[in-house]
Amino acid sequence: MEISRASPAQGALEPTDTAHAEQNIDIEKHATHNSLHSQVSAPPYSVFSNAMKMWIVFLVSVSALISPFGATTFYPALNVLSDRLHVSPAMINISITTYMIAQAIAPSIIAGMSDNSGRRLSFVVCFVIFIVANIGLALQTNYAALLVLRMVQAAGCSASIALSMAVVADIATSVERGRWMGYATAGLLFGPAFGPTIGGVLAQYLGWRSIFYFLAIYGGILLVIFLFLFPETCRNVVGNGSVPARGVNQSLINHLHQRKLKRERPALDDDCSAIPANRRKFTFPNPLTTLKILGEKESCIVLLYSGFFFTGMMITTAAMPDLFKSAYQLDELKIGLCYIAMGTGSLISALTMGHVVDWNFRRLAKKYNLPIVKGKQQDISNFPIEKVRLQIVAPGHIIGTAALLTFGWTVKFQVHIAGPEAALFFVGFGVSTAFNITNTLLIDLHRDKPATATAAMNFVRCLMSAGGCAAILPLCQAINPGWAFTFLALLYVILFSVAILIMNKGLSWRQEEERRKKQKVHIAMDADAVVCAEAQESNGKGIKVT
Repeated sequence: MEISRASPAQGALEPTDTAHAEQNIDIEKHATHNSLHSQVSAPPYSVFSNAMKMWIVFLVSVSALISPFGATTFYPALNVLSDRLHVSPAMINISITTYMIAQAIAPSIIAGMSDNSGRRLSFVVCFVIFIVANIGLALQTNYAALLVLRMVQAAGCSASIALSMAVVADIATSVERGRWMGYATAGLLFGPAFGPTIGGVLAQYLGWRSIFYFLAIYGGILLVIFLFLFPETCRNVVGNGSVPARGVNQSLINHLHQRKLKRERPALDDDCSAIPANRRKFTFPNPLTTLKILGEKESCIVLLYSGFFFTGMMITTAAMPDLFKSAYQLDELKIGLCYIAMGTGSLISALTMGHVVDWNFRRLAKKYNLPIVKGKQQDISNFPIEKVRLQIVAPGHIIGTAALLTFGWTVKFQVHIAGPEAALFFVGFGVSTAFNITNTLLIDLHRDKPATATAAMNFVRCLMSAGGCAAILPLCQAINPGWAFTFLALLYVILFSVAILIMNKGLSWRQEEERRKKQKVHIAMDADAVVCAEAQESNGKGIKVT
């Protein structure tokens, strides 16, 4: 709440007005003091040290690489596979579409499992599926097997993105989430830069099958590391990190961390810094819970906005092998090297824009009198978190749109390859900025189920990307790359109004949704009270229920 004060030009306040103004100031100070006191006295959001957080985020960032590696390392070999399997480039692009479809569906199951049963088990399941699928892809010899095994591969690696972002939500408060989210997604965005480059080198010198053997080995290394060195972070299992992990949730590093906590705080069980875990019985994950998020007005609009942006990047990466081969006659290795520009732009965005987002949070928190206490989660129920995030998205939106337009026309007129490469750098920077920050916003809106929320994001962006990747080459052939990417840029110009709409209406939508949920709870409680009273009356106990 902001306090307005009269300027000298407005004249002096009347005594009654002065009294009311002083009373309002006292009420505001009292409310701010109470909010600040409750944050100071509350347990820390996470007991993990900064060094441990860096280790955790480093591991999830490295693990997130399997998703873009799985998707992009074989891009330089698309033309080779087209020749070896005797199918057209458009049919080979269908393998990208089937990959995206599986990538949309699988996280809905695995993410729900991770929110209930822990992150470690979900990571291990993903790595095992990924390893088996890549061994199969390295051995397959026909087009049908390629499509099926690509879907299995996607099921194994796609959830790593949702899990990585959920881990950040487990250990980072809203005021610092932008920075940690940037670090966590750095690996995800590093993949498009060097995945195709690695794939190009392997395809050129060792053959296309070596690409999948490389991915299987990488998945095996991650499996060993996560089994022994990744601590459980799920708040439903270990609370803020102070509740000991048990069984499959416990790793070697969890054991050492708990020993350290007990040495530092012998009376750990009585320590106010421990946040108990909301332990739940294991239930088979329900993918429909992901779809419920699509039923919320604000979340649905955020998902569609982010999905459109990610689709632009995936369309560009899928079209590059065919467009660059036609325009510049590049081989597999050189095509792979062309992806570095886009990945570098994405990586720079991930490492820098998170700090800008956190700075904007602190700036607006000061403006709206939201107290910030280091290590404690802020109450953002009446705070315009949408404005905090999307004010930083706007420049990225404009940059990404202009870069996509530039890329299409530079390829169309076959200008020096430095032209489309420069455009790809800004595509990576602009689109990644928009995508990462909207992901952060979605987690802010669903802090109690971050993996499920990110799985919903995955569902939307992958289905959109599947359609886009299947359509882009026929569209480029029908109306040329310049007009194809102009059409995409025009969609992004229209989409900019959506970002403005969310900034202006997001807070009221969120509050309306919260009131609706509370009303449903009250109705359910009243119904239970009526049923209880009727049951007691029928039993003749005569107990009055209030």
